[in-house]
Amino acid sequence: MKALSSSTLRLLIRIAYLLPAIGGLILLIYALIPHIYFIYDGAAYETLSTFTLVGNTFSDCSALLDGTTDGSNYAAVFSYLMIFFGILFWIGIICYTVMAASAAICSCLAFSQKPTAKESNQAKRWFRFFCPNRGLYIFSNLLILLSAAFPHILLYFYHTQLGYTSMSVHFFGISDLVLAAILVLLNLVFFIALLPAQSAEHLDMYRLYKAK
Repeated sequence: MKALSSSTLRLLIRIAYLLPAIGGLILLIYALIPHIYFIYDGAAYETLSTFTLVGNTFSDCSALLDGTTDGSNYAAVFSYLMIFFGILFWIGIICYTVMAASAAICSCLAFSQKPTAKESNQAKRWFRFFCPNRGLYIFSNLLILLSAAFPHILLYFYHTQLGYTSMSVHFFGISDLVLAAILVLLNLVFFIALLPAQSAEHLDMYRLYKAK
């Protein structure tokens, strides 16, 4: 197989650092569109967006724990669990957004200068402030999967805590989790596969280059 040219590799490396932001934008748009609905005992409930589902779940669980609605001990446990996972939902989104935005902005700034330029190294330092190492960068990509899994987590606790075993979750299109998994896999395959090229082309965001 013919080796890729230097210009092609440089373009792919630039794209690799932009992919998390592009994927995040796709997920955001999808999460804002009503596409999730639950069916219980043959009856379909209202179609919701991901953010509306999380917000409604948090509000209902908070109301139950505040005593404004009646509930059993199982319902209380369900509420605590879903509030916890609702918080994790937002933590996953925030961490992913910080990683994706810093990767896109800092890489554009760094790659627009010579590798040894002061501005290039300063952009890399800022990126490393938000993502200190490659392991954390990869982990930040994976965090969005936890957020995307919220409808499935909610369904699991409907089954195990509330006994709604006939309830099922459905999507118009693919589920958030499947879409997120595809995008994250694309991000990581690009990033990891291009690691040798990043070093060879002096486009490694985790390496500072100084003039000889």
